[in-house]
Amino acid sequence: MRIEWRYRSDEDALLTVDEEGTTALQVWELDRALLSDFLNLMTSLDAHSKRSIVDDAQRDPQEWGQLVIARSDDGDVLRVDPELYWDRVAHWFRSEGGDPNPWRWRT
Repeated sequence: MRIEWRYRSDEDALLTVDEEGTTALQVWELDRALLSDFLNLMTSLDAHSKRSIVDDAQRDPQEWGQLVIARSDDGDVLRVDPELYWDRVAHWFRSEGGDPNPWRWRT
């Protein structure tokens, strides 16, 4: 299993995808906390407590847009589109003066 961050038409989603990469098992709309967990510490990923928005007609991961980054369920980065990744990080965090790593500014 792997987890993918996908982007389409100014909408981001986090998908749990089967090992073959062909079927979305669960899909969540992103918020900053969930995205931060996904990018930093996958062991604390809080996706399981959120309601999945996928139905049978939305099982193709490609339907959820361009792949930003894919990680294995143990956290290894499998694929990344660097340009799209930094564009979406800027959208979610930098535009608000934030950082995707919540611990970076703690002293």
